[in-house]
Amino acid sequence: MANESMKLRVKTGEKDGKNFWDSCGVLFINRNAAGEITSIQVRHNMFPGVDMVAFPKRDDDQE
Repeated sequence: MANESMKLRVKTGEKDGKNFWDSCGVLFINRNAAGEITSIQVRHNMFPGVDMVAFPKRDDDQE
């Protein structure tokens, strides 16, 4: 089983052609041995302590 995590970032501004970004959360993707997505969780700094899910987390998913 594989785990992936991705940073969520939002563009906060632009100056002299340079973009500025703020990290605002993390996206966790859990996959089974075949590489299929089993669950997705999102943790966002606007909602501290709240786990948002696209697929329900399974008991065999690793944290």
